[in-house]
Amino acid sequence: MAGDRLPRKAMDARKLASLLRAGPGGPLVIDSRSFVEYNSGHVLRSVNICCSKLVKRRLQQGKVTIAELIRPASRWQVEAAEPQDVVVYDQSTRDASVLAADSFLSILLSKLDGCFDSVAILTGGFATFSSCFPGLCEGKPTALLPMSISQPCLPVPSVGLTRILPHLYLGSQKDVLNKDLMTQNGISYVLNASSSCPKPDFICESRFLRIPINDNYCDKLLPWLDKSIEFIDKAKLSSCQVIVHCLAGISRSATIAIAYIMKT
Repeated sequence: MAGDRLPRKAMDARKLASLLRAGPGGPLVIDSRSFVEYNSGHVLRSVNICCSKLVKRRLQQGKVTIAELIRPASRWQVEAAEPQDVVVYDQSTRDASVLAADSFLSILLSKLDGCFDSVAILTGGFATFSSCFPGLCEGKPTALLPMSISQPCLPVPSVGLTRILPHLYLGSQKDVLNKDLMTQNGISYVLNASSSCPKPDFICESRFLRIPINDNYCDKLLPWLDKSIEFIDKAKLSSCQVIVHCLAGISRSATIAIAYIMKT
C-alpha cells in the first residue's frame, strides 16, 4: 500500500545545479520522460530512459534490465563499477509518494533502488530545473512534433527510427542509410523488408537479411515471418541491435515487428 512506502529521497534544483557545476564525477542523472521530450530539452549530461507500455511491463516483470533501455553510447554510465548516486526526474513531479504504483517513473525508481545505494527524485522535475537553471540544460527544440507523443515507438515519420524493444528498432530506408544514426544507436543488424531498398555499404552480409516483398496486396509476408524472427533473435543472442525497415517504415516492416512481439 502507498502508506507503507518508505519516504523517497528528494533533491532540489539548486543542489543538482551545484553538483553539475562541480564537473564530472557527480551523480548519474536520469530523464524518465519520452524520447521526444528529452530531445527537445534535458538536464545537462542526463541519460534518457523511457519505453513503450509493452517494455514497461517487461521491465516490471524483470524481463529487461535498466541497462538495456539506455542507448548504447550512454550505457557505460549505468554499468560503471564505482558506486554512484542517482537522481531521476520527469516533467514536473514534486513528491514521489503521489505516483501511481504502475506508473513508469514509479517502476523505474523501484528498479534503480535494486541497483544503486542512493536514488533520489528531482523535486519539480525538468519544468522547475529548466526555469531556474536554463544554462544547465541542453537539447534541440522540436516545434514540429506534438508534445502529446508519449512513447518513442509511435510511427511518427519526423521522429526517425523508433525503438520497439531493447534490441529491436523500426525505421525507413532513409534511417538505415544514415551511418551516423545507426552507429549512435548501436545498430549492426539490418532486416530489409523490400525488394528494392539498397543494402547499406557499412553493414556486412552476415548481418543483413532481405525479405523480397513489395508493398502491395499480391505479395505474401507470412511465408517469411519465421526466417525474420530467427534473424532478429540472432541479433539479440549476439547482444546486438537490429532494425527492421522497408521504404517508409510503416507497413511491411511494422508488420514484421508486430509478428515478432506476438511470437516472443
